[in-house]
Amino acid sequence: MQTANKKKKPWKKEQIIALVVAIIPLLGFIIFNGFPLLISFIGMFCNVDLYDLGNIQWNNFEGFKSVFIPRHAFDLFYFDLSKYFYKSVVITIWIASVQLVTLLISLFIATLLREKFAGSKLFQILFFIPYICSTVAVALMWRWIFDWEGGILNSILGTDTKWLEDPKTMTWCIIIAIIWQAPGYGIVMYKAAFSNINNALYEAAAIDGANAWQKFRNVTLPGISPTTFFLLQAGVGAGFLTYDLAQLIIPNAWGVPGGNESMGLTLMRLVYFLITNSTTTDANGVSYMVSCACVISWLLFLVTGTLSMILFKQREKSAS
Repeated sequence: MQTANKKKKPWKKEQIIALVVAIIPLLGFIIFNGFPLLISFIGMFCNVDLYDLGNIQWNNFEGFKSVFIPRHAFDLFYFDLSKYFYKSVVITIWIASVQLVTLLISLFIATLLREKFAGSKLFQILFFIPYICSTVAVALMWRWIFDWEGGILNSILGTDTKWLEDPKTMTWCIIIAIIWQAPGYGIVMYKAAFSNINNALYEAAAIDGANAWQKFRNVTLPGISPTTFFLLQAGVGAGFLTYDLAQLIIPNAWGVPGGNESMGLTLMRLVYFLITNSTTTDANGVSYMVSCACVISWLLFLVTGTLSMILFKQREKSAS
């Protein structure tokens, strides 16, 4: 039996350069993403000072207790965190579900723009502009529209409703802004997906006597299903991570996160509020704010990851 001892070939200069170029972004990910991820995981179980990591102390699951278990005033000063957490969960799910509405709007408008008519290209550009606009500019525009003193909406309706302060309308203000901004990206994606569908399928359907609706249901929808899957996954994920638009349209009021009765509070806003405000301290003055923020952040990660896995499974079932 002959054993072949293969000597390792020396690395070429091009291979070394390629390895160095590949390692640079990997190091950046480890430093700026991997290390904070590790600290956030530790922070769920320990008190962490973000500016002095040498003082990490076990907190006996106080972060979990503060988030999920209602506390009395003598246990948790300033506010009951669990109350804000559960309210932010409801509002976040509500906003995330709106992404389904924006997806339907994108599909409807893209289908209309598919029919070539004079000005269709111009309309496609106009629908895409809100998506590429700065979130700050979009939020300021809608704040002016909903402003109760001289706002466009009140001027048209002849009312003086405080849209941004009334708990019954605050969340709707955020939702309307999202519905106005979000469909632009989906329209462009669907337009590109339509062009990839084989026209022979429509011709075969026409020969079989299919009408317009049957062609759309049996040819168009299956043809654009990968795009629909991508937009649904990205949209729902973005909905659960809503922060900037909600923060800018409905700012915190009198130290209360999310405005009046916290009706503009999302989970991401609550995370930021906990990190930037020393409000979650016990009777001994020990702060659990970073630990609570880490717990909520990892909960968001698990929820979005689980939803992505469910969507992948559903796509595999529909494809098989």
